[in-house]
Amino acid sequence: MTKKKLEFDLKEGTFTRMSKEKGYGDNVQKFANDIMKHKDKTGKLPNGKKITPLMVKRANFVVNARKFKKK
Repeated sequence: MTKKKLEFDLKEGTFTRMSKEKGYGDNVQKFANDIMKHKDKTGKLPNGKKITPLMVKRANFVVNARKFKKK
C-alpha cells in the first residue's frame, strides 16, 4: 500500500480550511468569534458542528493575532 501525497501542508492554513469545511467560507474572523462565543454555552457552533479543544486553541490564536502590530 503506497501513501498518497497530500496536496497541502497539514499545518499551514488549517484554520482557514476548517472554516471553509464548517460553512464559513473565507470569513475566518467570524468563525473564530463564533467558536469563542459558543465554546462554554453549548459546545457547538450555530450550524450544529461540535467545538473541539484544538479548535478553541486555534480560534484563540486568530483572536489574539488581530492585535499584532503590522510593520
